Amino acid sequence: MRRGFKTEAKHLALELRSEIGLSAYVPFDPYAFAVKYGIRVIHLSDLHGPARDYFFRSDGSALSGALIPYGTGVIILENDAQPLTRRRTTMCHELAHVVLEHTFGVSLSDERKCGLGGEQESEADWLSGEILIPADGAFRLAWANATDEQAADTYQVSKAVARWRMNQSGARKIVQRTCAKRAKQYI
Repeated sequence: MRRGFKTEAKHLALELRSEIGLSAYVPFDPYAFAVKYGIRVIHLSDLHGPARDYFFRSDGSALSGALIPYGTGVIILENDAQPLTRRRTTMCHELAHVVLEHTFGVSLSDERKCGLGGEQESEADWLSGEILIPADGAFRLAWANATDEQAADTYQVSKAVARWRMNQSGARKIVQRTCAKRAKQYI
């Protein structure tokens, strides 16, 4: 990830949230964002025949989502059979690619993994995390001593995403250190 990107992503995520009227302290609605910016979302369940079969493996696993070039824009293909928390995370990841103006060709491979790779994937992962649980929100949760489950419920994400954001934001460690310093002052 390029130097300074994490700081840039913090500011960008708050800006993106404000564009659809959201603060850092409420769940992000990736579907409202897609509508506002004219990004069509197609569900796997809406596909039929070979087009749908391509995205499902014989072992029952399936693609979570994909960003597909369409004319001068893009379409997000979403696996609507997955839990909503997973779908929201996938949507934010794909939207992050769009917002960051990542260049790509058709990225669907036989392994059905995102084909952008490297730095673009790291950036999309980080920005999507900031969009889902902004650093400001993570700090508020840390000051409230929120559990991963409470963070997940607050932001409508999976427990794994909540844990990742609470840890990667540094919010809990900073709050713990601040409390420890304050406690030492009164001893």
